[in-house]
Amino acid sequence: MTNPYAISLYLLLTYLILALTFDQTWTSAIAGSITLIGLSVCAWSAFVHFLRRPNHPYRRIGQAIVLFWLGIILNVILALLPSRFHPVWSDALANVTLTLFLLLTALTLVRLIDWSSFRQNRLLYLDGFILFGMSFVFGYMMILQYVPDFARTTVELIAMTIYALCFMALILFFLILYTTGLRGAPQHRILIQAVSLFCFTNFGYYTFLIRDQLDIAAFFLPLYPLSLFGLIRYFRQVPPSITHTYTLSRPYLPYVSLVLLLVWISFFRVPNIVYVLAITLLFSLFLIRQYFSERLNQQLLEEHEVVQLDLAKRVKEKTALLELRKEEYRRLFLDHPEPILQVNRMGTLQTMNPAAIERFGRHLPERLAHQLRQEVVRLETSRKLLLQEDTVTYDTTLIPVPDQDYVYVLLADITETLEQQQWLEGLGYHDVLTRLPNRRYFEDFLQERLTQITSGSLLFIDLDGFKHINDSYGHDAGDYVLQETANRLRLHLRHDEVAARLGGDEFIVFLPRSKADTILYTEELITQLNQPFWFNDSAMSVTPSIGIARYPDDGATTSLLLIRADEAMYSVKQHEKNAYRFK
Repeated sequence: MTNPYAISLYLLLTYLILALTFDQTWTSAIAGSITLIGLSVCAWSAFVHFLRRPNHPYRRIGQAIVLFWLGIILNVILALLPSRFHPVWSDALANVTLTLFLLLTALTLVRLIDWSSFRQNRLLYLDGFILFGMSFVFGYMMILQYVPDFARTTVELIAMTIYALCFMALILFFLILYTTGLRGAPQHRILIQAVSLFCFTNFGYYTFLIRDQLDIAAFFLPLYPLSLFGLIRYFRQVPPSITHTYTLSRPYLPYVSLVLLLVWISFFRVPNIVYVLAITLLFSLFLIRQYFSERLNQQLLEEHEVVQLDLAKRVKEKTALLELRKEEYRRLFLDHPEPILQVNRMGTLQTMNPAAIERFGRHLPERLAHQLRQEVVRLETSRKLLLQEDTVTYDTTLIPVPDQDYVYVLLADITETLEQQQWLEGLGYHDVLTRLPNRRYFEDFLQERLTQITSGSLLFIDLDGFKHINDSYGHDAGDYVLQETANRLRLHLRHDEVAARLGGDEFIVFLPRSKADTILYTEELITQLNQPFWFNDSAMSVTPSIGIARYPDDGATTSLLLIRADEAMYSVKQHEKNAYRFK
């Protein structure tokens, strides 16, 4: 309950002193003094841990311990007073505090009982009655039957009877708590030891007290502080929840109680009426319990047989299903048209399906094996990734097998698919005739580029006289002019600059240059485009109209820059042509 060495030292010194000073007067005085000191320490500890914490859920146990200490104080004071200041009724009044201690402690134990256990197991009802009967019979045989002879007045008789009944209630609720699920965890063992020690001490003390053997009864007094220390230690922190399994966890308690009762009534004098009632009632309860226990066992046996048959059926079905799945997996592994590998966690190849053997032979290419080793070592869950082996790309699925040291690797050759995808993407971003980027690509490129620069120019270019070429020389000549224009646009572009075809005879160029450098490029471009276009020995001429929008002065977005450059280009086209103009 507390430090075992401190307990051992306390018991050794206490009972050594009592044994050396064994005398009816001195023994009671010394035992009472030791007990009073120990209970005072208990009362102070209860005040600190419970009463000074108004929100403590088990504050009631602190009140109970203080009341017990107060009762002992009152009894000591009354014992020291002369008889004229010590009326008989005062003893009964002093014992009220001890009775309240028993009542409050019993109510605290009631809070710990999970009463739903009784709904789950009806035998607990019978065990409750049996334990109550045992508690009452033991209490009567050892204490209650002697109370009328010991009590001096009716008031004292009533007080002592109530005290004994509260004590039996404490025993009953403790036994029920222990029976319905109090486990052997270290915290719960403290409660079991504390309550058991208190019951033993109280039984021993009052058994000898009412027989007027005060010198022997005094030997039990020093055990009271130990039991109260155990209660304080258990309840000062909120006790952990008691795990209930809704089964009769302590079925031996009623039987042990019955054996003790039979031994007692066999060797000690018991009134006939008590003997007859105890034997009749308790044995009747035991017969009823055995009847219901037998029915419950039979029911459990039948349920067990049904469960066994159902389990055997399920095992048979699951085994058949497992064999079917194994065959399916085997066929899937062998007949799958794509390569499947089984490698261990170190990346070492263990086995391959026929498709893998046909593709790789008996050994994987070194590059592919190296990539697999890197991935498999740190693999935790299934994942997909791309692996490269020379010019071949594999869509790879890695599947770890639970509780096994190997991984399945599924390989699918997607090289042709990727090439087709890249070809389609190229068509989607480029103009087929001029091989320049189209408007979609230009807008995506410029959207990202604008976030990386501080200034730049967007040139909007329209070819003057292009319709005349188409009409006079044909569309082949027009296509040639467009292709040659694209070549001349690219001629002086840097690596971070782009030219694109919008459609028809319209082109756009973006230059991340200053305004002066933009003018130099534009003038040189006009010179280039003024050169004749030779097609089938015919010289063809076009002139450019170029509108220029500056970033960020004329616009901070791609769409706004295109609008501003288009407006500037139309201004050139209307007034002069073959020139450029800033917005």
